[in-house]
Parts: sequence; C-alpha cells; structure tokens
Amino acid sequence: MIPSPATQGLVKWMTYLLATLTVIACGFGLWHNDIYQDGPWANAQWLGQDAVTLVLATPLLLWSFHRMKGPSAWKWALVFAGVLFYFVYSYAFYLFAAKLTWLYLLQVPIFSLALMTLSVMLGHIFSDDHPLRGPTSRQRGLIAAYLLLIAAMVAGLWLADIAGHLWVPGHRSDTPDGSAPLIIYSLDLAVVIPLMVASAIGLLRRQGWGWRLTGLMLVKTSTLGYSLMAMALSMYLQALHPDTFLIGLWSVIGMIGTGLTIWFLALLRPA
Repeated sequence: MIPSPATQGLVKWMTYLLATLTVIACGFGLWHNDIYQDGPWANAQWLGQDAVTLVLATPLLLWSFHRMKGPSAWKWALVFAGVLFYFVYSYAFYLFAAKLTWLYLLQVPIFSLALMTLSVMLGHIFSDDHPLRGPTSRQRGLIAAYLLLIAAMVAGLWLADIAGHLWVPGHRSDTPDGSAPLIIYSLDLAVVIPLMVASAIGLLRRQGWGWRLTGLMLVKTSTLGYSLMAMALSMYLQALHPDTFLIGLWSVIGMIGTGLTIWFLALLRPA
C-alpha cells in the first residue's frame, strides 16, 4: 500500500510543501481572520476550520507520512490518505465558496498538492492485492453501522433542506441569506456519502478494497467531525447563535470516529 521507491521522493516533497503552505495559510487566517471577506457567519467557520487544520490535520499528515515505514507502514498509509482526503474536501470550500483574497494564492496549491498526493496514494493502496483480515462479523457490523448512520443522517439533513427549497415557499437554509449551500450538498451527496456507503458494504462483505476504503473513510469522518465542531464552536463564541445540538453532534461524531478508527486499524492485519 505504501508508495514504491520510485514515487516516495515525489510524495515526500509534495507532503512537505503541502504542510508548509498550510501552516502559512492557516496561521495567517487565525491571526488575521478578517482577511476573509465572507461576512461574520462564514468567517467564524473559516476560523474554526483553520484551527483544526493547523492543530490537528497538519501534524497528523506529517506524523502518518513518517510512520509509513516498517511492518505497520500500510496502516499508516490509510491514515495518510484519509488526512489527504480531508484536505481536498476542506480546501474545496475555500476555492469554490469563499470570496477572493490573497490567501487564494496559497489555497490553490494546497488543494492541488493534496489532490495529487491523494491520487498517488490511492493508486498504491488499491492496487495492492495482499489479502487482509480484521474485525469479526459483529465488529464489522458495528463499524459499518456507524458509517451508514452518519451517511443516512447527513443525506437526510441535506435532502430535507433541498426539498424545502424546491417545494416550500419561503424556505430558508441555516445560512446568512437563507440560500442553499450547494457546495456542501454537492460534495457530500456526490462524493462523501457514496464512499461511506460503499466502504460499509465492502467491509461487511470482507472485500479487500472494503477494508482499505473503510480505514480511509474512518479517518476522513473523524477529522471532518472535529472540523465541523470547531466551526460551530467558533460561531458560538462569537455570539452568532449556531445550533448547539450540532456542536454536540459533531463532537460526538469526531470522538466516536476516532475511537473506531484506532480500534479498526488495531484489528486490521495481513491475512
């Protein structure tokens, strides 16, 4: 699952460059948050996301990269790919939803480097035909239930809001102007949720790709849970009245996801 010697150098310099640009972009975004031009509601969310990316995601990116050596290298490759997926997902919002600032000049290469590195890693992870074995059927059912529950919950929330906009006059989303946040709906409904469902099915059927995709998606949902928690908490601290239920919900998702990720990777081993 780890990169071949021919591509290890490429992954190394892309990872270091990605981490360096991220530290600069997030550090400046935290120090000078009003550089964002999207209004108090969105700026508070950027603040929370920058904080989690700087404090959690970037160190985990570097740590997992350096752990891709030795007998457990393939497990850390799954963690590394999951964190890269978090970067691709998160920075898509800066590129396609935020107003133009000079941070865009950093966010474009961050997104590009994360996407290219993730593509390289996925090629190695899913071309590896070494069989794996891991959790028992009951344990697999628990992990699959978590993934399917999160997928169903998010899909239900977004589809209900979409239906409201289409069929309920005057319906408003939980955004400053009441408009539907289509980038969130599009990324989740078209990318994240199908991958979560696919990973759960592959895991239950004990498919090789299912083991691998489950590890990747557990890391992704854990880091995203903390990011959403920080975004909502940042809004709360700035008296922007977010839904306090969602703060707790994303916190629980992040913590449960972290526990399941550690547990799953501990149980996963070569057949």
